[in-house]
Amino acid sequence: MITINLYFKQAWQLMKQNRFFSAVYIIGTGLAISMVMVLAVVYYIRTANIAPEIHRDRMCYLDFVIYKYNEGNGSYSSSLGIRYVKDVVLTLKKPEAIAITTSPIYQYFQGGEMFASVAGNDDEAKISYMGCNDVFWKVYEFHFLYGKPFTESDFESGLKTVVLCRSMARKLFGKEDVIGQTVMLNEVEYRVCGVVEDVSGTLEHTYSQAWMPYTSMSNVITESVDERENTVGKLQANILLRDKHDITAVQAELEEAVKRYNTTLVGGQVTDPKIKPATLTIMGVSSSKAYLAIILFLLLFLLVPALNISGLNASHIQDRLEEIGIRKAFGAPRGTLFMQIFVENLILMFPGSLAGLLFSYGLVDLYKNILLANSYQQFITEDADVITLSAGMLMNWQVFLYAVTVCLLLNLLSSMVPVWNAIRENIVSALNK
Repeated sequence: MITINLYFKQAWQLMKQNRFFSAVYIIGTGLAISMVMVLAVVYYIRTANIAPEIHRDRMCYLDFVIYKYNEGNGSYSSSLGIRYVKDVVLTLKKPEAIAITTSPIYQYFQGGEMFASVAGNDDEAKISYMGCNDVFWKVYEFHFLYGKPFTESDFESGLKTVVLCRSMARKLFGKEDVIGQTVMLNEVEYRVCGVVEDVSGTLEHTYSQAWMPYTSMSNVITESVDERENTVGKLQANILLRDKHDITAVQAELEEAVKRYNTTLVGGQVTDPKIKPATLTIMGVSSSKAYLAIILFLLLFLLVPALNISGLNASHIQDRLEEIGIRKAFGAPRGTLFMQIFVENLILMFPGSLAGLLFSYGLVDLYKNILLANSYQQFITEDADVITLSAGMLMNWQVFLYAVTVCLLLNLLSSMVPVWNAIRENIVSALNK
């Protein structure tokens, strides 16, 4: 403890004696860490278990089906159809639960826009909407402010009931407690059964402003005599695994279910059913490409500043060679000298690290619609502020752990070579310098 206090005192004296060096050091550290922390914060928001998507680490998705006509007459691909969901997806036993929702992209382009209005108000609000089953409320954890979700019997009967988010309830009715009130959705009357806290647009599998049973949506549940139209449609399956390693077993079970389903088809076959694990998506780039981009940016934002700060350290340590020589003459071991200078540099980095972390929050908030938005969201709502960031998304132990790790890495990369060269200097040479 005495040694650490001494290091702090020495670092503070060095900062006062070399104000220009300290200012440049802190600013350089802050800029470097802010760039890295932008990536860290975006990565956390995209991958962490954040309510209502509290099981992201155990989720996988089935949102695409290919129907191939017999005799080489082409193929048709889209989201899942109503019959495919019933006869294939919902027969799977290995998952813990399966939430079925309308696919946001296909629902918009094939289902059209949705406008909401209430009696006594001629204004219509364009809203984002999602059809779902009752299991959706078990897979995802929403914060209900008023009321409750629709039930299994409501879903099975196709009851026209809806859950609204807080801001939409206030926009339509001028208040939040609107349980039992009636809202017109595309001229169809729905009863409000619940009001939930707003969901950020960063949570692409749950974001919406209104959730209703997809069995109440005529453009989703209408069955056709055409087997292709019943196989492909507007739905997707959000599958909660019992264990995150179960995806291979669920994939095998899906393939067996598709084989059974294909025996009932006449005009074609379903090919290449594929369950997708949760993937990282940044600025429209997903999967391995996104991880590669993060690695490249980390190298850029760590190595380049480390080289610059290393040059500053080398110049600064040259001025301290006499001090190092005297301490070596009195028997100070190399490890002690290395640790002293390393800790002093680390202490110098803390103000810059804190400033860089705060600056990164500002950058993420400023460019959130570029870094975090999904491509389709600009079409499905007139609300300009779809991407909202809560304090929990930004200020949590994981993000702070990232910041500390980056600080240590940057300090190690920038200090190791100049410090090691200095403590290896011959005592006589160090004293003469």
